[in-house]
Amino acid sequence: MATRTIETWEVTRIPRRDFAASYFWYEPGEHVVFAGPTGTGKTQLCFVLLEFTATPDCPAYVIVSKPRDPVTEKEGKRLGYRFTDRWPVERKVQEAWDGPPSGYIIWPKFGDIDKDIPRAAAVSRAVLSDRYTQGVRGKKGILVCDDTVVKSKIFNLDREMTTHIAMAKAMSVGSWFFVQRPTDAGKAALWSYGNSEHLFLARDPDGRNRDRYGEIGGVDPKQVAAITEQLGQHEFLYIKRGKVNGQQVMCIVEAK
Repeated sequence: MATRTIETWEVTRIPRRDFAASYFWYEPGEHVVFAGPTGTGKTQLCFVLLEFTATPDCPAYVIVSKPRDPVTEKEGKRLGYRFTDRWPVERKVQEAWDGPPSGYIIWPKFGDIDKDIPRAAAVSRAVLSDRYTQGVRGKKGILVCDDTVVKSKIFNLDREMTTHIAMAKAMSVGSWFFVQRPTDAGKAALWSYGNSEHLFLARDPDGRNRDRYGEIGGVDPKQVAAITEQLGQHEFLYIKRGKVNGQQVMCIVEAK
């Protein structure tokens, strides 16, 4: 590992896969935020983390909200996740021998402008509702809510997602949120900042957004703003909310 000096702060840099394998201490039920503009690599980082975090006993439920998503398609196949366009799904016969997958890609059908939004909203709502019910029954899981603003404002799922944020942690059902801007993205996006144990902040050219990162980071706001301003492409500042053994956990997760 190397360090980078930013103003008066030294920040440890960790290669992405090393971080995911050895430094991302995730407990079922914890919430995660990936923050940054489109194209900063939030989805790619998410799947690297899921590779080392999701298991058949605590699977990932990736709810897709758009017609095409090459990264999700590629990574879902790489990790052996089960693809489905509806929810719930029946258990496959093969799973009796191989066991259940470590994750599901729930991808509603798209192609009809008059039906796409209500169909996708209904499938997404079904996943959120089912995982809440299963969480009450002791079933762990990770809800991956890419395009959080779409789900909140276009699919009208703010109530369901904020319910998960507020209550599902106790049931070991974590929610992973993707937010392009730290403001004006629906209640779920704003609540996710204040209730997440893990924050991944990408570089944002908008100074006001960087200032907001400083407010939500739980550490020196000037430090957070300065570090995120100087991040490279597809790099992230990672902050573990709260202290571990009396120390603040913060590092730069490298692009590779």
